[in-house]
Amino acid sequence: MQLFDDFADEHQLVDRASGSLVRFAERANRSETMPRDVLDFVHFLRVYVGGYHHEREEQVLFPALVDRAEVPVDRGPIPVMLADHRASAAMVDELEAAAGDPAAAAVVARRLAHHLWEHADKEDSVLFPESRQRLIRGGLANLEGRPPTPEEEAARELGVQLTERFPPLDDHEAIRGDGCVACSAFAVTCGGIEKEWWNDWEHEYHRTLDEG
Repeated sequence: MQLFDDFADEHQLVDRASGSLVRFAERANRSETMPRDVLDFVHFLRVYVGGYHHEREEQVLFPALVDRAEVPVDRGPIPVMLADHRASAAMVDELEAAAGDPAAAAVVARRLAHHLWEHADKEDSVLFPESRQRLIRGGLANLEGRPPTPEEEAARELGVQLTERFPPLDDHEAIRGDGCVACSAFAVTCGGIEKEWWNDWEHEYHRTLDEG
């Protein structure tokens, strides 16, 4: 489905930009950044990641899952992803507020990078593969979003520039992984994809596979 291919491409940029946030934090702690750098990250994250990427998840993918795949909207992965989006937006606001304080901006930038990495990991390893299969079974062979507006496309280009200005850096303190067990919401606000989305047929099918 085209929308999932688009999301995968967008996640590659988000992944690199998250590493750039870590590089920014390292430099900010040495007072080697300017408030303009903070505001550029804020613009990219607010307009492209929040205003384009997350918006299409919320307005196209999630309604399709509820309508065509009959997944619950009030529990499980969808509320977790919506909470993640709200948390991302709140941290972007924090980053903007810290533009004049390099030490504070560094702390927020690193926390935001960790959050974006975890969010992308659980979408790539669980949400998107599971969603694609369910939509196909629900008779929806393709799912398309919308092209970016000129402002959103300019914000994407700014994100690319930020990855060049701040070469992405890994963070050994970031915990990354695939599957529901790597999600901080697992067993807290979400029981995992098997409990929340699988039906009786799926449980029986996977039980049979496990038994050989």
